[in-house]
Amino acid sequence: MTHTITRKDFLQTVAGAAVAASLPGFSTAAPQKPGMKLGVTLYSYTGDFGAGTMSLEDCIADVADMGGEGIEILGETHVPDFPNPSDRWIEQWRGLMEKYKTIPSCYDSFIDTLLRKDRPLSLQESLNMMEQDFKLASRMGFKVIRPTYPQGGDSADERYQIRIGASQKLSDAYAAFFEKALPLAEKYDLIMVPEMHSPMLLKSRWVDAIMDVIARTKTKHLGFTLDMSLFTKTPPRYREEALLAGGARKNILDYIRKAFEDHLGPEKTVAEVKRMGGSAAEIAWASSTGAYHFSWNDPKDLQDLVPHIRHIHGKFWEMKDDLTEYSIAHKDAVPVLIKEGFSGYFSSEYEGPRELFAASDQLRRHQAMLRGLMVSA
Repeated sequence: MTHTITRKDFLQTVAGAAVAASLPGFSTAAPQKPGMKLGVTLYSYTGDFGAGTMSLEDCIADVADMGGEGIEILGETHVPDFPNPSDRWIEQWRGLMEKYKTIPSCYDSFIDTLLRKDRPLSLQESLNMMEQDFKLASRMGFKVIRPTYPQGGDSADERYQIRIGASQKLSDAYAAFFEKALPLAEKYDLIMVPEMHSPMLLKSRWVDAIMDVIARTKTKHLGFTLDMSLFTKTPPRYREEALLAGGARKNILDYIRKAFEDHLGPEKTVAEVKRMGGSAAEIAWASSTGAYHFSWNDPKDLQDLVPHIRHIHGKFWEMKDDLTEYSIAHKDAVPVLIKEGFSGYFSSEYEGPRELFAASDQLRRHQAMLRGLMVSA
């Protein structure tokens, strides 16, 4: 989609802001209850940032304009001369935080254990890669860092089993890695928050293994990032629309959606789609790399984990005009987080279509929805 209006002109016509302004309790100036704080991950602006229609400062200014406080970044994406920006750039970054009254909420890092073609990185090589991000996050004033956990698995199905915690050996290895990294976290005074992300299950060996490390070491430098994709009640609509545009059949997509909502699982869903004569694309959508890349967890299972959840990725794909999200059960999960005393940043994370200027509209709707849930909780 091609736009000819400027960002400033667009923000003056944002539908989400207009809807939010018309509802009681949704003003960006509305008082918030102590505890959960609101922010945005700048990953949300991937379409605009990548196209050059919004600069880093534009993104930060937009977050502040919608009433957000916490700024989450991706080091490799948003920091020039990564991982060693100049002192001058660090001063400019701190100046932006002061100018817009924002706070560095979470630094996202990536430990690419498959960086080499001949072998995975060794433990020490992975720790060295992590330390360069720790140094930069500390220079920028972050206190929370979300490192990706080491990768593994030779096939999509194996990776799916790892993500849901079905592999005890690899789950324990991931936890051992973060335990080895604790001295670095202490050195740089950072809290490591590996991400609980779909298709992960809250009740899984992966979560238990991290919890075991926290309990045994009594560390204050390890916790979790909770990604709201864990509460996906139906697959993202824009993905289905793209499949339809590519020739997928509506009756098969309808079946896959219903199977997902009924928690049938990828194996049975794929078998039925094959029986229906599904194409390669339809079968892929029915699998663990398609619709079942997302997952449903009972929000009640958050209760014992909330004290260790230090950051939240507020994943969403489509905010509707009534300020509800099409796929993810925010209204069920957010009150549990608030009731159980979550006090970190809830970082809105838009991952819908990357059309220019779409992120700002969608983020404003999402922030408005969260403020409403905070007021009513």
